[in-house]
Amino acid sequence: MKNIKFIVILALIITSLESCKEKRTSLDNKKQVVNTIEENKRDTIYMLTKPNVNSEGAFIFNSGKEILINWTEWNKDSEENILKFAFFDENSQKFSKPIAVTPSKGLQMHTESMAKVGLTSKGKLYAIFRIKSTSRKNRFGGTVYYTISSDKGLTWSPKVKLVADNNSGSQSFFDIALLPDGELGITWLDSRMPIHKDRKGKTLYFAKTNSDSGFYKELPIAGSTCECCRTEIYVDQQKNIHIAYRNIIEREEDFTNTIFTISNVEIRDMYYVSSQDNGASFSEPIYVSKDNWQIDGCPHTGPSLAQTNSNLAAVWFTGANNSPGIFFSNYVNEQFTDRKLLSKEGLHPQMVANKGKYYVVYEEYYELEEIGYTKIMLEAIEGTIENKFSTEISSPKTNNNHAVISLINQSKIMTAWVNTNTRNPKIMYKLIDI
Repeated sequence: MKNIKFIVILALIITSLESCKEKRTSLDNKKQVVNTIEENKRDTIYMLTKPNVNSEGAFIFNSGKEILINWTEWNKDSEENILKFAFFDENSQKFSKPIAVTPSKGLQMHTESMAKVGLTSKGKLYAIFRIKSTSRKNRFGGTVYYTISSDKGLTWSPKVKLVADNNSGSQSFFDIALLPDGELGITWLDSRMPIHKDRKGKTLYFAKTNSDSGFYKELPIAGSTCECCRTEIYVDQQKNIHIAYRNIIEREEDFTNTIFTISNVEIRDMYYVSSQDNGASFSEPIYVSKDNWQIDGCPHTGPSLAQTNSNLAAVWFTGANNSPGIFFSNYVNEQFTDRKLLSKEGLHPQMVANKGKYYVVYEEYYELEEIGYTKIMLEAIEGTIENKFSTEISSPKTNNNHAVISLINQSKIMTAWVNTNTRNPKIMYKLIDI
């Protein structure tokens, strides 16, 4: 009898222990699920465009009041490209239903020289895009147009040429920014050569909007620029305008450069100009870095600028000296410091800054198990490049390119990029706490 009681008690103890064990396991599993959910919330990658529609050329614009993103999409019905954009709601952390810019039909799809939608301080929407030339004599040429909306994209004005001068056979690789007076500023490369008439390359121009009357007062600010690299216009908190671009340097421009005794191939390096009077005039161009990249052609990769705590910095790609990579430099005492390597494998960098840190996104090729992938990297740089933190923000084992980045508020940034894992490229985006 005692043995039976002992066996019953032992069974009850074992059952109780098993029950406790199951409860602990259940609680542990719940904790793991909660942790996983929280991690996923912090690390969610969103698909902005449809997976079965070819979409490329993302651009993010923050007016201080409104945040929007735009891209170029292939329209199956018209068999033409069309520009689309969407407004971002900070409360829901989501984008609105995409809005089509109807006058943009037939625009050129380009990831480095993407179309752009921006807002003036009065709420006027400007959509700027390029339509490629159909002429065989001008097969690399194209015309930049813009259209205006006063009702958040419900209706649009007829498209207008950015440049009225018929002597301008082509415009390309433009950028926009909100100026200190609330108007939009634009930079672009133009086939006219009013500055260096007998040189290669194009001319860097600047213009600004006049409320709802369009762009006016175009101004040539640099000559003989690299024909196919994105320009960069950036406005700092002190209301200064900064512009960076890739320049073509020839012997007569820098005759002291000993590299010209080795080869007659021109150099294509980054240059910089600025304005302290809202774009009425600009400084003389200076080097961002003397990389001495000798290349007989255009690399299709432009610079990026950002400022934090009154400290301006630049990032760019160069292939000079058989040591290609992305480099970083601070602007100190009206000149840029010696460059620092950011990535040996990176391409197409873009940068923002906030609270003493710079944030740079770019694409980087890598191989895993003999298969090649391209990831989007984010670098957080605190002051100088020696203090940096790197992280991959795209999904592992995928192919991605041409990331863009924007400051959403003082504690969050947004990045967007093109994912090419499916037959049709699509736009992905991610929100990151900083």
